[in-house]
Amino acid sequence: MDLTKLFHPRSVALIGASAEQNKLSGRPVRYFREFGYAGRLYPINPKYQEIAGLPCYAKLSDVPGEVDLAVITLPASAVPQALAACGAKGVKAAAIISSGFAEVGGEGVELQEQLQRVASEYGIAVCGPNCSGFVYVPEKVTASFSVGLHGGFPQAGPAAFVSQSGALSSYILGAARERGLGFRYWITTGNECVLSFTDYLQYLLEDSEVRLVLGYLEDARDGAAFQAIARRALALDKPLIIMKTGRSEAGAKASVSHTGSLAGADEVYQAVFTQNGVLRAESLDELFDLAIIAQAARRPTGKRVQVVSISGAAGILMADVGAEAGLEFADLTDATKEALRKIMPPFASIANPMDVTAEAVARPELLRQAAEVIVKDPNVDNLVVFYGIVPGAHEKLAKDMAQVAASTDKLVMVTWFPLPEPEIWQGLAQAGVPVFAEPARAIQALGKMVRFVEARNRFFSRQPDATRKDNLVVGSEVERIIAQAKNHNRKVLTEVEAKRLFKACGLAAPRGGLARSAAEARLLAAEIACPVALKAASPDLPHKSEAGVIRLNLSSPAEVERAFDDIVAQVKRWDSAARLDGILVEEMIVGDTREVIVGARQDLRFGPVVTFGLGGIFVEAIRDFSVWPAPLTIDEAREMIRQIRGHRILTAFRGRPAADLDAVAKALCQLGEIAAQWREQISEIEINPLFVLPEGLGVIVGDALAVLK
Repeated sequence: MDLTKLFHPRSVALIGASAEQNKLSGRPVRYFREFGYAGRLYPINPKYQEIAGLPCYAKLSDVPGEVDLAVITLPASAVPQALAACGAKGVKAAAIISSGFAEVGGEGVELQEQLQRVASEYGIAVCGPNCSGFVYVPEKVTASFSVGLHGGFPQAGPAAFVSQSGALSSYILGAARERGLGFRYWITTGNECVLSFTDYLQYLLEDSEVRLVLGYLEDARDGAAFQAIARRALALDKPLIIMKTGRSEAGAKASVSHTGSLAGADEVYQAVFTQNGVLRAESLDELFDLAIIAQAARRPTGKRVQVVSISGAAGILMADVGAEAGLEFADLTDATKEALRKIMPPFASIANPMDVTAEAVARPELLRQAAEVIVKDPNVDNLVVFYGIVPGAHEKLAKDMAQVAASTDKLVMVTWFPLPEPEIWQGLAQAGVPVFAEPARAIQALGKMVRFVEARNRFFSRQPDATRKDNLVVGSEVERIIAQAKNHNRKVLTEVEAKRLFKACGLAAPRGGLARSAAEARLLAAEIACPVALKAASPDLPHKSEAGVIRLNLSSPAEVERAFDDIVAQVKRWDSAARLDGILVEEMIVGDTREVIVGARQDLRFGPVVTFGLGGIFVEAIRDFSVWPAPLTIDEAREMIRQIRGHRILTAFRGRPAADLDAVAKALCQLGEIAAQWREQISEIEINPLFVLPEGLGVIVGDALAVLK
């Protein structure tokens, strides 16, 4: 939908306008007039002849010219008719500030559906309803009642802001002034009956004057569109900075598999953000911090950072926080150290972080001289300078560091505690040097911006994975397995069926078979050669450990027969109605193996996602796992493995050989392919445990689960 008339209206009708300028319906009139909107304004209200010196019309059809944008502040029941009048008049954009629609349920839902029908019929781009409207700063389009405008018009700048919250967005608009953040767009989405959060993002990214986009997000209703837009932001080098709330796992509560219940809504969002370079703000302060560094003149050229500080303690604080943020504090070259020794006092620390000591108070030029040397060092990607109180020298310090930043293609940042006068630090920011009021927050912002640059590099280097063609599932075999289960009105595959499905993907399974009597179990065990494991094969018992229907390390025919009878009896005790297809007799996987859990499920918003963690019955309690959208490349699968805290257990240590991590990565790719190829038929799949043999020897499916839609 074309949003040109929404943000660039030549004329605006204010439907429901009030002469009382402090009322919700009066503020848009006041703001348009007060802040100097240059287009034509048409207040619409049969109660008045004029409002704020403007002729007021009884109805929209009385307006003598074309209208591009309507700002509607009527009671909810009157809005559908007003929007229809807009359509008849040829109005192509509307901001519906009124509330009382789907957010209140009942009749409000029907009213919102009426709005959708009218907007569709006439092709009207609708912002809202139940929103605080929007502001387009360059043309002073103030289609809003926001109290954030009460303190004055927003500072112009390269940022765009889109929010699914109205009130919080108003406070952000007000706070932006004191943080030196300038906006081009400020938009609240409301109920999104026509235009969605992603619709706005798509439009904003194509504005050449927008350099970064901030957002407050509760729910991305179209996950595929959001991912595509995030990738577009990466391609354009326009950081997408999102404050995402709602860490609920409600979306995963219905999962049958362990991995499905692990990956709640927030974990999937975080995986999508990580994959696509979205910078997630954990607080309002961090939202501003990331915006400050995103609009800097330079991007980080790597993760190596040199800290130069007027305080030793502040330097140590930044080093501690930086290490946790994934930054590296590399050693300076010998040549750089020698050059610094000629500048610094003999008691200064030529290290990283570097403490220039209180000598900088007497000789403030020390900081510039040191910075000029350091930015030329090949071991330094980024320079962070900590300023404190240097009486009489603040203006000089700001100018000096602006000159240093202009002389290099590396990122130079300043953290200043306490901040000096606004005109001093804001002048430094306007020169392209990000300024932070607190050192730890500065380093955290740098760490996240480094990850954005890394994600962007991955995006441009990401080639179609050559291994994907090896992971494609043989369709006919999977179709037979799914059809067989559906013919028996089953949504959960038996373990035998699930293992057949995984075998169709090239994953190895233990030798074995299905026994329907103790005698058959004894014969199968003899063919396999003991030791063996026995497990109930039932579509009604997806978690066999919990049901107590597994027997391990059976070494004699007598043990096998007793285990068979025990399992049959336990199934009846656990669930007398459970269907039992037989008892699965399989070889025990022995030797130096590790156990991991791998799975995939269909996320409501983002489609197929893959989950990985260490195997065992405590996986949900420990919650050490990683998530990634599918399908995934082999490099992304390897990164999934490295993300878990217990990653080192899978490497060589204490005389144990390394596990075959390449085989695990390939298995993750294979599960991702199944979930992606069969998203309309398969709800979730899981292997727990997946036995990982030593390096080069592969993996073997332990227990297998597959759930159909």
